[in-house]
Amino acid sequence: MRNVRSKTVLRAAVLSVMALTSLTVSQAEVIQSTVELPPVGGAYTLGGVCLSTLGRCTQNATVSGFDIISRSVVNGDEVVEVNATYSADIFMSNGGVPGAFLGHLSLLGTANFTYVDRDPSVQPLGTFETKLTDFLFQGTLNGNTFEVKQDPANPSTGSTTILPVSFVQPITYAVSGSLEIFALYSFNGAPFMPAPPRTAGLDPIPEPVPEPGLGVVTGSIVMAVIGVASRRRRVR
Repeated sequence: MRNVRSKTVLRAAVLSVMALTSLTVSQAEVIQSTVELPPVGGAYTLGGVCLSTLGRCTQNATVSGFDIISRSVVNGDEVVEVNATYSADIFMSNGGVPGAFLGHLSLLGTANFTYVDRDPSVQPLGTFETKLTDFLFQGTLNGNTFEVKQDPANPSTGSTTILPVSFVQPITYAVSGSLEIFALYSFNGAPFMPAPPRTAGLDPIPEPVPEPGLGVVTGSIVMAVIGVASRRRRVR
């Protein structure tokens, strides 16, 4: 009987650790409780690129923080304008690869999305051709000005899929997609130059990095529970 109780206590300890550590597991899709696009909990990740004309490299570039300005249906297409933030880590270019770290760049701006043949009131779910018809981000880093905008000669297009994850309340939806981005950039007010095209995948906004002590805490919980179980066995 004592062995059964001990196993029960240990099982509870393991489940407690699983519950704590599962908070750090990321999902491959953006999960949300509404059918709104673009997902406010999502980020388009652009990776990194080195620009030879600037002698700079960007890494960990993302567009996120979608804040809806307006939403309408035009000729059967959903048109959404958002505030957003372009962010990236900036490095000196060392022969076409990132060299010395210069700082973290954060540019505020706007973006316009068009979801073809999507009327949220009639057909909110499915896979929709997606057009990034316009965007402009501006900001500074170390006294230098940066601007990034849509290349009007090369449309940025892709697709977005939104499907239900559950069919009982509360219903949640999974959003995935990607865009082929064509952008122009300007550094310190110089004429705009084309940036290399990049494929931006839609991912969940990264979870905050857990406190360094999380593993110690969860381990302490297990050891404490095991200790209690062991003392109970000795007492009995």
